[in-house]
Amino acid sequence: MRTKKQIRQQQIAALQTLAQTPALKHAQEAQLLELLMATEVFQKATIIGVTLSQPIEMATQPVIDAIRLAGKEVVVPKTLPERQMAFYPLTATTELTTSSYGALEPVVTAGSQVLIPDLMIVPGLAFSPEGWRVGFGGGYYDRYLAKYPMPTVALALKPQQRSADWAIDEFDIQLDQVLQV
Repeated sequence: MRTKKQIRQQQIAALQTLAQTPALKHAQEAQLLELLMATEVFQKATIIGVTLSQPIEMATQPVIDAIRLAGKEVVVPKTLPERQMAFYPLTATTELTTSSYGALEPVVTAGSQVLIPDLMIVPGLAFSPEGWRVGFGGGYYDRYLAKYPMPTVALALKPQQRSADWAIDEFDIQLDQVLQV
């Protein structure tokens, strides 16, 4: 049994290695996007929550583009105090800033409207086929999904796929689907 901290270190290293072969990473991302678009939860959803990816993660810009082409609304997270988050629409005019974690997130203005997605594409570093995940360690998604239960899906690049060789904590939220290639 490994600690989540050990797994995070391993997974970041594995994802950095994959990022050094862009053609391979892009091919996996394209396959995962196709799988996502074929799912019933994607087809039924109207507001889809997704993060703005870091370079080593599954690239989400093509996912965002596909969501928009399908006529659905894209919402992205903004971190809040006490490890909470809220989701705001991502439009052509949304101003973005870099969070303390290094992730892009929307700048909230007086006119910003919080929306609750009806499908969440959940990020992470490791995913088991049963839907358990190791995230980046903040617990933001587990807290959010405990408060707002909704269909969840993960897009797992090959290095992110592994058996759950870590302790599942009582607050961990099991994902509905882990798409793999």
